[in-house]
Amino acid sequence: RLPRVAGRLSLVGMLRPGLVLAAVAGGLALGHGLLTLPRFAVAEVEVRGASRLPVAGLLAATGITAGVNIFRVNPEAVGARLERIPGVRWARVIREFPNRVTVVVEERQPFTLTHLGRLHWLDEEGVLLAAAPRPLTPGLPLVSGLVAEEVGSAQRPASDRALTALGLLRALLRSGSPLLSRLSEIDMSRPDGPVFYTVDGTEIRMGNGEWEEQLVRLETGQRHERYHA
Repeated sequence: RLPRVAGRLSLVGMLRPGLVLAAVAGGLALGHGLLTLPRFAVAEVEVRGASRLPVAGLLAATGITAGVNIFRVNPEAVGARLERIPGVRWARVIREFPNRVTVVVEERQPFTLTHLGRLHWLDEEGVLLAAAPRPLTPGLPLVSGLVAEEVGSAQRPASDRALTALGLLRALLRSGSPLLSRLSEIDMSRPDGPVFYTVDGTEIRMGNGEWEEQLVRLETGQRHERYHA
């Protein structure tokens, strides 16, 4: 009996390479079929979440052409290309089998304006968006004193000075201070800290420190002045 058992084991060992080769060949044939079947040719690409950015531009940025095999679409690579567009905060690419791709984007939203030769929008992270198309009165004061290298882009974050200005604006919004409606500009060019300018030309030096506490003291002082006026 022992020799027969050994013989069986030897035969199984001889068959295994053949089985492996057959499995590999079958897998290759299946993969080739998936990559060539017309059923998996992309027939539609849908973009969701775009309101400010042109859909045609987003579609072009995907690099997906009609008829390309859906298995050749790399969702991560396409998403990375889309996120290099200044107005795109993030993008997700979904393959919907057999022949449809959905692109979901979150756009960056204008937060306030800055002046870089002309007025441009910044989002809440300090990323530069499109130039303002026409003169307007924004809901928040203009951020001045920044240079082009300090604003953010898809490739680099905003500078500390730009982020400080945006932090001040958020602090003003959180406090609900009436001062916000009277401000026209936050100047970030001073070495000793931000300077507020009101619509009537008053200059308020903020220095450096805890913005929330300074805003409370500033508003309290202004209320006191109004009371005694």
